[in-house]
Amino acid sequence: MSTFKDINKSSTIIEKNVVSYKHSFTTASVGIQSIKIVSGSINDNYWQSLNVMFYTSGSSVYGNETKLEFTNFAYKDRKQHLNKYHGFPSASLISIPQKYYGERIKSGSFKFTDLNNSDGSGNNPIIIDDGFGNLYSTNAHYSQSSNDASSSDNYVGNIFYEQGIAVLTETGSWSGSVDYSDLATNFTLDIESQDTNYTHEYEVTLKPNEFNHTMNYTVRMPIGTFPTLNDLTASILSNEYLASEFTSSDWQPYITRIHLYQEGDYDTPVMTANLVKPIRKRDKIPITFKIKLDM
Repeated sequence: MSTFKDINKSSTIIEKNVVSYKHSFTTASVGIQSIKIVSGSINDNYWQSLNVMFYTSGSSVYGNETKLEFTNFAYKDRKQHLNKYHGFPSASLISIPQKYYGERIKSGSFKFTDLNNSDGSGNNPIIIDDGFGNLYSTNAHYSQSSNDASSSDNYVGNIFYEQGIAVLTETGSWSGSVDYSDLATNFTLDIESQDTNYTHEYEVTLKPNEFNHTMNYTVRMPIGTFPTLNDLTASILSNEYLASEFTSSDWQPYITRIHLYQEGDYDTPVMTANLVKPIRKRDKIPITFKIKLDM
């Protein structure tokens, strides 16, 4: 009897799932970088790089940020506002390694809390994203307009989700004694990373007349006998007679694992499914296993 069986490809299912994970960082976290950049200064290269990557008409981001939000039975234009980068001579760059954010930072998950500055009442500046690539402060004492804190007038920078980069472009006052240019030297940072998982589900069905034998060679030895190195010889492995305890019509093998192979190559499995506990093979009804692989 064969120990291999083709998988019914028509029963294979591939599911796409977007997953997110929460992360918290400090200024000292490995890989987190915070850089003060000033146009025309010694770190002008940072300024120019950001300008080319995100803030000029030739970049892949510029002009592609507009999104529509359905609110109160009307479409409201929400977009990433990039014009303030050229309105101020300096900015603060916060860079997050891709190993933390995966495919992208989840929209609406960015939260920055400055630890070095407060308003005198114990309140520290907090900056979050609006889900469209704009940053704004939730507790600023000064606003550019009386509109919502996340309006285009009050945003203080940008976040680029796929690149793991946040830029504070505003240099005005957060409170009477704290300017936005004072921030980003000591802070905590909370984000959610976002990745796409593909789950492959394989269905393996064993019919009553299939796989009713075992590949465990110890069934060719009496129960209670444990093989030694001398037993591992061709005579034992090639013994065609099962021990008497395993010849009863009531005996059925137990399944402990399922190997999946690449077609035509049956020497090394490409995947092994280990069962939580052994499952007794049925000789009267089919038994179906569903094997899931996350990629």
